Amino acid sequence: MGIVAVAAACGARTELDVASGRDAGASDAHVVDARSEGAADARDEDVGVVDAPPICDFGTVVATVDGSVVYWNGGQPVPPGHYRVTYVDGCMKYSGSQGWTVNAYAAGTGLDAYWLVGGATLNKLAEPPGTSGFLVNQGGFATFDACVQANASDPPVDVDFAGGVIGVELQDTPYTDNVPGENGRNPTWRLSSCN
Repeated sequence: MGIVAVAAACGARTELDVASGRDAGASDAHVVDARSEGAADARDEDVGVVDAPPICDFGTVVATVDGSVVYWNGGQPVPPGHYRVTYVDGCMKYSGSQGWTVNAYAAGTGLDAYWLVGGATLNKLAEPPGTSGFLVNQGGFATFDACVQANASDPPVDVDFAGGVIGVELQDTPYTDNVPGENGRNPTWRLSSCN
């Protein structure tokens, strides 16, 4: 008996060149083989191997410190669904005299923080994972590396999204005193589908 191969794609994406060696950056979405992520196979002897639903990885975005929206999926819409945002790297300062951080204030205050934004009117969806506080030893960090290390253990943020464009935006006033991350390493997050 032959093996039945089934290809699946996330949303409307149909490219099958994922294995071509392209780097999946902020503008690419691709299907990650569920077996390589540790998911168990479901087997049906009459049909062949049936994989778990695909995990859609929409890549990473590196945020700006000037308030510009940076979009996942190259600014193309993503389908409705349950999504997970995971911290990957980077920090910034809200002023040169302050500590390294991701958000100046705690989640929910709406002040000086990054937001996941989406849809036609770029509604605020949630704050992505990241430390809060801008003073050293009060949520801010004396060194860039200490900030990145503290954020690496932050749990992901899940959101139910109605579909459309989705990105990250810093909401802050003023933007002119913000300091970007070392070597361009601003806060960076990964978007993946949890369907």
